[in-house]
Amino acid sequence: MAAPLGRDSLPEHCSYGVCRDGRVFFIDDEARATTWLHPRSGEPVNSGHMIRSDLPRGWEEGFTDDGASFFIEDRVDLHGE
Repeated sequence: MAAPLGRDSLPEHCSYGVCRDGRVFFIDDEARATTWLHPRSGEPVNSGHMIRSDLPRGWEEGFTDDGASFFIEDRVDLHGE
């Protein structure tokens, strides 16, 4: 990741979203524009997580800084426990 994704790392008028493939896009509310490049670093950012269509519902693939993949189950508590 080129720059931290915390809200405090972005200019006041910017926010971000994450695509299914883990790529992060940035939204400039003042310019009403989007970009793949972090507003401060000018570099693309990948969240390190990817939602794949071949995985069971609720699972996604993540990647370590070294590029090794791992899988994450999004456990939703359906029973209120």
